[in-house]
Amino acid sequence: MRYWIAAAGIIMAGLSACSTQNSVLETQEIQEQELTLKDVIPAMAPKTAEAKAKQQKFLKTNTNRFKSRALGSAYYVLQAQRNFNDNKLDSATIHFNRAWLMDSTNNDVYWGYGLVYGRQEQHDKALFILYKALEKDQANARLLTDVATAHLARYYQNSNPKDLQQSEKLLVQALEHDPAQAADTFYKLAVNNYYQRNYRKAWEYLHESIKQDKEKEDDAFIAVLLEKEQDPQGIYLPQQAQ
Repeated sequence: MRYWIAAAGIIMAGLSACSTQNSVLETQEIQEQELTLKDVIPAMAPKTAEAKAKQQKFLKTNTNRFKSRALGSAYYVLQAQRNFNDNKLDSATIHFNRAWLMDSTNNDVYWGYGLVYGRQEQHDKALFILYKALEKDQANARLLTDVATAHLARYYQNSNPKDLQQSEKLLVQALEHDPAQAADTFYKLAVNNYYQRNYRKAWEYLHESIKQDKEKEDDAFIAVLLEKEQDPQGIYLPQQAQ
């Protein structure tokens, strides 16, 4: 799922307006509402007999269409990804439903649902399903960063410091797993430390992010960071951000 477009807009909107593997899973207590898989996977609970019949027909047709149900699931995940990247969230959900019907063990489906809920700002649902994905792939740096991003987004929405703390913990773990391709992780750590008012550390992480990926040179973030503290490296100056 590394080729997904990161959905971090809500974090920058907020800025403009304003560890072991087991430890990863200890954070279920941060969930703010009780949820079950049926609450977050629409395909698990068809509301009518007609809807259930349509699912059965879909399965019969597509089981014959693909060499395996796993391949069919992967195909529909790809369609969902394209819809997600085009911000067609309803269509993305439909394709994730189809992917789940074809193979309910496909971890990319759970990951994808989480990203959709995150973009819809349904952060409790996003985190619930993202942690289900993380249970099966705890060393995935990209997934760890996405879960951390969801915590950052919910922090901006609810101001719960536990989300901020957990976000940083997950981002640090992501760095441990893949420090060489961590531009987005460094960037999210910069945002996290901005929220914590650790502005010098925010600058350090931002420079590391830009070092790996020049596109992380975000003018809006640099401007709000300059309002709090000058760039220790002197690369960015207040007049440049105006």
